[in-house]
Amino acid sequence: MLSTRIERILLNPRLVLGLYVLLTIIVTFQHYFKGPTSYNNYLIFVKPYFNLLEGKNLYLPYPEYYDDTYKYSPVFALFMAPFALMPNWLGLLAWNALNNAVFYTAGRRLFPDVRRQLLFLLLCLIDMMTALHNSQANCLLVGLMLWTFINLENQKYGWAALCVALAALIKVYGIGIGLIFLFYPLPIRNGIIAFAWMALLAFSPLLVVSWVDFRMIYQGWFDIVRESATGIQLSLMGVLETWFGVAPTAKGIVQGIGMLLLLAPLAYFRAWREADYRRLYVASILIFVVIFNQMAESPTFIIAVAGFMFWFILYRRSTPLGWALFALAFIFTTLSATDLNPPAVRHAYFDVYKLKAVPMILAWVFIQSQLLLYPRWRARLRAAAEASAAEPEQAVLA
Repeated sequence: MLSTRIERILLNPRLVLGLYVLLTIIVTFQHYFKGPTSYNNYLIFVKPYFNLLEGKNLYLPYPEYYDDTYKYSPVFALFMAPFALMPNWLGLLAWNALNNAVFYTAGRRLFPDVRRQLLFLLLCLIDMMTALHNSQANCLLVGLMLWTFINLENQKYGWAALCVALAALIKVYGIGIGLIFLFYPLPIRNGIIAFAWMALLAFSPLLVVSWVDFRMIYQGWFDIVRESATGIQLSLMGVLETWFGVAPTAKGIVQGIGMLLLLAPLAYFRAWREADYRRLYVASILIFVVIFNQMAESPTFIIAVAGFMFWFILYRRSTPLGWALFALAFIFTTLSATDLNPPAVRHAYFDVYKLKAVPMILAWVFIQSQLLLYPRWRARLRAAAEASAAEPEQAVLA
């Protein structure tokens, strides 16, 4: 519970904005001054633009540019052109700033009142920094997914279609948020607009490459995505393999069952127009795309944590388990990659047993149970949401 005085200090728009801006600058230059190995992920993002201009296969090793291999879409390589043309220090700063700007602005529109907006951004701050330290696209991705929902809620269907198309072409599973198009008027028309955006963007590399090179580059992307899908990291599949000895070859079955569970609540079609149902589904999707992604890494969890915190702020009062789930998420997911978690403990337990994923798995199971049994939960969810909406007149975490 936050006291009124602490609330007044922490839930201040200037403070939260200042934190996001300051941390973006500090973390950027911290890694820049450590040298290229410290911002290798950024180099993996920007250098393929030059390979694209030359019509090369983007998905081969290029040790003269970066370690590891590029795994994002050809569209993403073209999208990174403005950053690639900047000096590394400026491009890295601009890239991190873009990620945080999209996420921050989505957080500031996610709730109708300022205090819950700021609370959401503060609760996601540490996970945002984990993603920022890795210079990855996860803040941009979750920001686009949230903006898809926000635009749909505000009947800006064209913008929602563009956001989901961009999300999908950054990371394929970003298309998952497109499922919520079903809950709004004219879903077929809006879905067609989204796929039209996706097709237009998918063919955009033709602006700089020939048709032959275009086909070769997309084949390379398909091949590397298929190859990389063989690993198992911080995911439900990783937990099942480590804890229970489930064979890695069963990951397709696990993902299939997860997809069926995700889709099953759609049977409550009369609930599609209810705000509580839509919000639950958004939270569920954001967690789902991480815990059922066998290649999820620590920085990816900003997406799942954003989904959980969205649920927590709105619906923690719907169940006595709300605070227990929050404690597990904060200790085992959010703090797992920080210096508060000793490296010896991290390597011996967190890495081995995939503990970072466990709270998000438990949270998804609970949120999904609320969706699967939505008629029974409807009244409690509505009461929790109404209490959350009244919080600006009370203590935010009362």
